[in-house]
Amino acid sequence: LKMDLVTITAGCLLILLFLWNSSAKFRLNLPPGPWGFPLIGHLHLFTGGKPQHKVFQALSDKYGPIVSLRFGMVPTALISSSSLMRELFTTQDNNFSSKPYLVAGEYIGYNFMGLGTCPYGEDYKNSRKLCTMELLTTKAIDSFSWMRSKELASLLDALVLKSDSVNVRSIISTFIFNTITQNLISKRYFEYHNGPMDPETVEFKEVAMQVLDFIFKPSFSNFVPWYLRWMDWELPYYKQVHASQDRFIQKIVEEHKHSTRENKDFLDIMLQFYGPEKETQVKANLIEMISAGTDATRIICEWMLAAMMENPRVMRKAQEELQQVVGDSRMVQESDLPKLEYFQMIIKETFRRYPAGILLSPRIASQDTKIGGYDIPKGTTLLLHAWALGMDPSVWENPTEFLPERFVGSTDVKGVQDFNLLPFGCGRRKCPGMPLGLRTVHFLVANLVHGFDWSYVPGTVPSMEETPTGACQLKTPLEAVATMRLPKHAYTLV
Repeated sequence: LKMDLVTITAGCLLILLFLWNSSAKFRLNLPPGPWGFPLIGHLHLFTGGKPQHKVFQALSDKYGPIVSLRFGMVPTALISSSSLMRELFTTQDNNFSSKPYLVAGEYIGYNFMGLGTCPYGEDYKNSRKLCTMELLTTKAIDSFSWMRSKELASLLDALVLKSDSVNVRSIISTFIFNTITQNLISKRYFEYHNGPMDPETVEFKEVAMQVLDFIFKPSFSNFVPWYLRWMDWELPYYKQVHASQDRFIQKIVEEHKHSTRENKDFLDIMLQFYGPEKETQVKANLIEMISAGTDATRIICEWMLAAMMENPRVMRKAQEELQQVVGDSRMVQESDLPKLEYFQMIIKETFRRYPAGILLSPRIASQDTKIGGYDIPKGTTLLLHAWALGMDPSVWENPTEFLPERFVGSTDVKGVQDFNLLPFGCGRRKCPGMPLGLRTVHFLVANLVHGFDWSYVPGTVPSMEETPTGACQLKTPLEAVATMRLPKHAYTLV
C-alpha cells in the first residue's frame, strides 16, 4: 500500500510539472521545435539506431539553426550554426560557462569537482591555471618530447615485427594511454603485443572501460529534476563504478604521497598545490584528464588514418611531403611538425569531416537570456552541434568530400576568430588540452604514414560507418596491413 501511494504521488507530481512546463512554454518566445510527449519529451526521436548527428541535422534542417527540445524533463536548445556559436561565445559566454547536471559528473567526477564538470568559479580557474602552466604550455609539452619518442620506438618495434594485420585502434590507444599516464603519474601500463598483463594493468583496464562506458551511457538521472533522481534504478551501478574507480585512484595517490622520487610528475604537483584537505579534487582532476585526454585523441587518430586510406591521393601527397621534409633515413621528429603544412591541413579536414564528438561539451544558462532573438530560460541546457558546423554547405563546398586543400591559408581550429570549426570548443570552457592533443595527433599519425604503407586486409570490405551513439568513432575498428616503406635502420630511434 505504501509503495502504491508513493507511485501515485510521484505520478501526480510528474503530471503537474509537465502541465506547468507546458503552460510556461506558451508564455515565452521559445525556439521552434517538434511537439514532444509528456515526461519523455523528445527522447523517442533518438531510438531506432539512427546516428545521433543525423537526427540532430534533420531537426536543424526542418526547424532552423536553433531548435527547442526536451530530453525527458530537461529543457534543451540545439545550436547548429556558426553565427549563433559566435553570439554564444562572444557576447554571452559568461552566462553559459557552467555545465548542466550529468550523472557521470557526480560519480566519476567526485560530485562535480573535476576540471571538466565543476561549476565556473575560483576552483575551476585555479585548476585550469595549474593544468595549463604545468602540462600544456609549449615549454611543458616540449619537456616530454623524449617520452613520446621513446613510446614511438616501442610502437615501431612492434609494427616492424608484425607479420599479419594490425588492429589500428589498439596500437593508437596503447600509445595515447601510455603517453598520458606517463605525463600524469609516471606509469606505463600497456604493451603492443597480446601477452599477459600484470594485476595493476588489468585493474586499470577494467576501471578505464567502466568509466568510458559510464560516460556514454544514457541515464535516467540526466533527464529528470534533482528531486526525482532517487527513482533511478541504476544507482547501485553508479556507486559500484565510483567505488572501483576510487580504489584504483586512491592507491596511486598513496604511492605518490609516500614516494621519494626527485622528479615530480603532475600528480605530485597537484597534491602539493591542493593539500590534504582537497585530495578529492586531485582525484577528480586525475580521472578526468586520463579519460578525456585519451578518448578524443584516439578517435581522431583512427579517423585520420582511415580517411587517408580511403583517399589514396591524400595519402600519396602526405607521404611526398614527408619525404621532402624528413627524408627516408629517419622517422618524424617533433621539430619537423611545423614544416608539414599539408599534414596540418589533413588534421583540420579530419576535425571537420569526422569530429570525435558530434556535440561540444554542453552548457547551461545561468540566467534568462535570448539567443538568435529567442527566449532561453534559466536552466536550459545548450547542445552545441559540432558536426553540423563542419558539414554546413553554405560554408564548405562539397562538405561530404575529404579535401584537405580547402584549408590552404585559412581557418584555425582554436575557436578564437573562426567559428566554422570548433573541435576543442570555445570560450571560458574550451578544452585546455588542445595544444597537447594537436601535438600528439600530428606526431603519431605522421610517423605511421611516413614509416609504412597502409592497405586494407585482403578480402575485407572497408567501411567508414560511424557508431550511432556516444563518441562518433568508426563502428568497426580499423584493421589494416602495414608495409615498411623506409630502410630498416630508419626505424631505430636513438
